[in-house]
Formats: sequence, structure tokens, C-alpha cells
Amino acid sequence: MAFHSPSGSSYTDAPAVWVVDDDEDDRLFISSAFEDVERPVSVITLTDGDQLLPELASCERLPQLILLDINMNRQNGFDTLTQLRSTPTFAHLPVVMFSTSSDNIDRQRSLALGANQFMTKPANYNQLVSVVKGLADTWAFA
Repeated sequence: MAFHSPSGSSYTDAPAVWVVDDDEDDRLFISSAFEDVERPVSVITLTDGDQLLPELASCERLPQLILLDINMNRQNGFDTLTQLRSTPTFAHLPVVMFSTSSDNIDRQRSLALGANQFMTKPANYNQLVSVVKGLADTWAFA
């Protein structure tokens, strides 16, 4: 079961995953997919990259994983990742670039900027659930 919070703080002891994506449907689907992870996961959603650092600076507990979209309106994922990696307090946080892009140039750029992983968003919900379970296993919070 996932616990959802629109802000940068969590009220549970569950591991936190932050989803930074300007697409409301994607945020909803990703949050819902985490409900199928065996261990509770706190899913916190942000609507644009420019919200990430201020929310991290004011949160009570840092996320175990950040899922970061590339194409967002105000601040794209590349710029957000660059800022995150250049901020010593948050530079260590695991980041998966999670985008509709399957372009190898986007993959290479993401990894060069310090992303831990690059994944193309799956085409359907069942695949998304499988991907989310894999992320939970990979990042050891399930």
C-alpha cells in the first residue's frame, strides 16, 4: 500500500519515493503502481523540477529514491538533476530518470549528469507495476 502526500514531508515510517513529473496521469499511475509493492511505500509527488530542491531542503526525511521526468514545463529533468548533483546535501540521493523518451542521447546525457539509472516509462499499467516492483527490489525498500 502506498501513502500519498502532495508535499515534501511524509508522516509514516515507510520508505519514501518522490515522483517529479508534470503529467498528472503519470503521477497517479506511478503512485498507484507502488500500492502493489509488498512493503508500504510513501509516494510524494511534485509537479515540476523547480520544486525538488526547495522541498528537499524543508523535508523531515529524505527520499530513498527520486523518479525524475525529463520533459517538464518550468524546469526540465536535466537541469533539476544538475542542481541536485551540485548540492552536497542531496548529491548522494538515488535518481532514476523516468521518461517517455527512449532516445539514447537522453539516456547518455542522464547518466553523464549523474543519474543512477534511466528508464523509459512503460506503455501500459501492468508493465508499470512490474517496473515499480523492480525499482523497489533494486533500491532495497520492498
